[in-house]
Amino acid sequence: MIPYNARVITRGIREYVQRDWQGARDAKDAFWADRIARLGPIEGFRIADDLRRQVVSQQPGWPTDEHRRADHEAHARLSDLLKRADRTGGR
Repeated sequence: MIPYNARVITRGIREYVQRDWQGARDAKDAFWADRIARLGPIEGFRIADDLRRQVVSQQPGWPTDEHRRADHEAHARLSDLLKRADRTGGR
């Protein structure tokens, strides 16, 4: 026989896995879209800065030089793609 606490833990894991994850994602997206729509684009920057400060508090050396280089390269690629899309007239 499985001990009671093991059954409770197993049931909790099953309930967690079977949650409506898409519904949770949709609700979260709607919450943040509404908040940014009401408070403006600056709210997006405030949220991003809060997240950045949280990461720095947990990983004081972040971002590393390698992270910064990879981020810069990603932005440069995106910029190039946008410039090419503009030249093609969106086709």
